[in-house]
Amino acid sequence: MKSDRSRYRFIKYFLIICIPLLLSLTIVLSLLFDAYDDANNAIIEANERLSVQLGEKAIDYSFGVLRGDALYLAELSSLRQWLDTGDSAAYSRLTEDLMAFLQSRQLYGKVRFIDKQGQEITRIYNYEGKPTITPQEQLQNQFELDFVQKTLALSAKTIYISPFEPTIERGVIAQPIKPTVRFSAPVFDNNNELRGLIVLNYKGERLMRRLRAISDISVGELGLVNDQGRWLLEPHPAGELGFMFRSQGTENLEKKFGEEIWSFISRDSPIGQWMHEKGLFTYVKVNLSKIQSPTSDLNIENGETWILVSYVPPKIVAASVAEYGRNLALVGALLTILLVLLSGIVAHYALQRRRAESRVQRSELQFRRLLESAPEAILLVDQAGQIALMNSQTEKWFGYNRNELMGQSALQLIPERFHQAHPLLQHQFIADAGTQAVSSGMELYGRRKDGSEFPIEISLNPLETEQGTLITSIIRDISARKEAEIARQRVQERYRELLNNLPVGVFRSLPDAKGSFLEINPTMVNLFEAESSEQLLAHSFGEFYCDLAERKALMGKVLLQGYVYGEEVRLKTLKGREFYAGLTAVMKKDESIGIYFDGIVEDISVRKESEWQIKLLNENLRLRTNELEAINHELEAFSYSVSHDLRAPLRALDGFSRTLLDEYADRLDQRGRDRLKRIRLAAQRMAELIDSLLKLSRVTRTELKWEVVNLTSLANEILATLQQMEPDRKVRYTVQSGLIVRGDAQLLHIMLDNLLSNAWKFTVHNPQALIEVGCNITKGRIIYFVRDNGAGFDMTYADKLFGVFQRLHDPHEFPGTGIGLATVQRVIHKHGGDIWAESTIDQGSTFYFTLNEKEIYEH
Repeated sequence: MKSDRSRYRFIKYFLIICIPLLLSLTIVLSLLFDAYDDANNAIIEANERLSVQLGEKAIDYSFGVLRGDALYLAELSSLRQWLDTGDSAAYSRLTEDLMAFLQSRQLYGKVRFIDKQGQEITRIYNYEGKPTITPQEQLQNQFELDFVQKTLALSAKTIYISPFEPTIERGVIAQPIKPTVRFSAPVFDNNNELRGLIVLNYKGERLMRRLRAISDISVGELGLVNDQGRWLLEPHPAGELGFMFRSQGTENLEKKFGEEIWSFISRDSPIGQWMHEKGLFTYVKVNLSKIQSPTSDLNIENGETWILVSYVPPKIVAASVAEYGRNLALVGALLTILLVLLSGIVAHYALQRRRAESRVQRSELQFRRLLESAPEAILLVDQAGQIALMNSQTEKWFGYNRNELMGQSALQLIPERFHQAHPLLQHQFIADAGTQAVSSGMELYGRRKDGSEFPIEISLNPLETEQGTLITSIIRDISARKEAEIARQRVQERYRELLNNLPVGVFRSLPDAKGSFLEINPTMVNLFEAESSEQLLAHSFGEFYCDLAERKALMGKVLLQGYVYGEEVRLKTLKGREFYAGLTAVMKKDESIGIYFDGIVEDISVRKESEWQIKLLNENLRLRTNELEAINHELEAFSYSVSHDLRAPLRALDGFSRTLLDEYADRLDQRGRDRLKRIRLAAQRMAELIDSLLKLSRVTRTELKWEVVNLTSLANEILATLQQMEPDRKVRYTVQSGLIVRGDAQLLHIMLDNLLSNAWKFTVHNPQALIEVGCNITKGRIIYFVRDNGAGFDMTYADKLFGVFQRLHDPHEFPGTGIGLATVQRVIHKHGGDIWAESTIDQGSTFYFTLNEKEIYEH
């Protein structure tokens, strides 16, 4: 199973590697072939353009020299002398000069001077490299010839260039055909009178040989035609100059290559190139009248245009890449075999390297994550001091984004004043990085993008990579540490100031036999009545114990448990005054001084006296508490007596009075019956007062049971009960939701019952009675209220409102005992709160109350 899986993976990797490689190879070979084809065509095209340009230069150079020679001979001094004198000596010198010229210039077939009537005066021809003078009897009149008439019509310093034509002797074309170009210039005497013309017969075969030499080194075939397309120089010499013969006059470029090609070449463009299906055609037009002259004042008279044409047949273009294609195919086959083998080898090793690469990738990913998660800014700087790598913390601290810093100098991150000292720029460190392990503890300042600075610490470490030595720079922002150091210094200063201002003595001493002081504060100096710190430091702590046994016991305790706290000992000052002291000491150890004690000494003489006084007060308090408990027992006995002993006679009095009224009413007159009713009312009134006093007494003695109480529910319950007792009354009431407090539920019920019963009672005369229960928050305090729109009261008597048996209304109009509000006040006070009221007569009253901090309010 494992072998099949490995084989499958091998085939998979082989195909993944081999197929793209073969496709790539095919594409590359195709591109190479296309590129070679294009390059080959470009080379051929460039070569042919060069060929026609070389031909053009050859014509230009040759004709430039010829034009200069014609002008030179037209102005020859011996010629001018002969024209002036006409004697034989001058004629001889002229002949000698022309022969010398022809001897030095093998370019010409002959040179002639013809007078203005067309008669040859002298003719010298080049016979097998030697100038020969034509006898006088052989000289001819050539006035009828076209080039003679055209030249005699020219002005001074103007040259006529004839078309390419064969040499004609006595009206007959000389054999063999010798293509000739005649260069002729008019000759003027010193009086500027036309006297004739100089004619140079240029050997055209020299130009032909030069053009054929250019054609031989070119890929294509170079030809020369005139502006009618007739061959002057044809790749196959049989056709050139054929237009001069009637039997061969039909041979031209258009007939050979077609009208389309001749239309392309004969257009206005002076130079051109066209890759046609018939081959590559390259041409350049040479206008003989516009060829540059070696002298600036020379004019040329001839409008004929020659066309140099290079032709490369299609088979030559194709043949040049065919061999390359065969070689490329062979290379492709070999590379295919190699790629198949290579794919198998790579697939084999890919399976082995897969796990290693995965581990490397995980390691690199972990490194990246570690780099990005590092709490410090991390940079990798190359030997030029430029940043090669950075983490996101660097961006965060310095305010740059990664693209702004990568490849930039580390100078950007430090103030200019630190440039020389900055370790990242110390070339010595970078040069010797391989021998230095780390450079740390250098505190500098970093500069953010906005120009602000912050303290940093840099640790450096060399890192060898394939790109060379890099400097790993770990930058720590020590702003917090700096602030902590400053804060610590301030704390130490405040601590020292606090230590010096403490009202207790602080010391540090050695645990030796004497207890020598190491440090003391000013209070120690004052405590032991020394004149200075130096005077007190000169003594040991052991000298100030009144009882050395106490010191011994205290030292043993400290050494045993490491500390003592609040130990009371008797000490004495340098002046001998004894006092009680509270001593606290801790044993510590330091590498420099070994074991030592830190402690404080407090004069507790006043406290000891106070403790004695407190002890006496506590004893008195205990006695008074016992007396109070006895009084409470007596009060409970009195309450029981009132409850049972006093209420029984009142019930008997009320009962007997009711019996007398029931049984003897007819025997008593009206006055007697009234007196009995008054007796009954007084007894009942007294019973109510006793009940109210008992309730008030119970409220006062009751211990609070703290719990969460819902005042909203209590208020709704009480108001519902009141409504049931008087169903005929129409009273509208609202109770705010969420009035939650913490207190004694029974007492709070009594308090709310009294307040709401009063509101119910005092709104009896208002047909639109309204009672509200709610709270307000003022200055962080929760103030509860019970509001009504009843009778109200005069605020002048508000101070009597919460007194026992105090009433502000007529009891016949609003009955009651006058103890209800007193009970409410006792309940509120037991809860640590306060109660007050606001009222207006006939407009209602509002009772406000608060509870202590244990209350809970939820709205």
